[in-house]
Amino acid sequence: MDSEEEFDMQDAAAESAEDDFYSGGEEDGFDSDDADVADYEFIDNDSDDSDDLISHRHQQNYTVLSEEDIRQRQDDDVTRIATVLSISKVAASILLRHYNWSVSKVHDVWFADEEKVRKAVGLLEEPVVPFPDGREMTCGICFETYPSDRLLAAACGHPFCNSCWAVL
Repeated sequence: MDSEEEFDMQDAAAESAEDDFYSGGEEDGFDSDDADVADYEFIDNDSDDSDDLISHRHQQNYTVLSEEDIRQRQDDDVTRIATVLSISKVAASILLRHYNWSVSKVHDVWFADEEKVRKAVGLLEEPVVPFPDGREMTCGICFETYPSDRLLAAACGHPFCNSCWAVL
């Protein structure tokens, strides 16, 4: 039996040493539970937090725009860009689409380096094909001859008749 008592005493000593090792070996008069509580302040504001979140969500204002309102705002932005940059409305809409409809971004990049922006977006300084001043011209799609007042030109300068332009 003595051997069993010695074995039990060794186990108790080992457990005590393990406790000291894992607890840091400091005796500060607190249980392990008390030490944890002493290091932190707990405040129970669960009900207050949820009320704040709900009221905060209600304070955020959103406006749902109709399709007509969106188009009007886009048209206003296109006109503003075309006027300020002295470019066509088509070129202005290309710029706005490229820069995610950010008027300020278009202004910033355009005035920083116009040539770089033109190359990045694909805007031409001058049309590739000059629009001739003749009385009659040939449509670039159907190759029929029309009076010049019945033709339109793409940004590149290629002429198209009103019928073909409407199909595009």
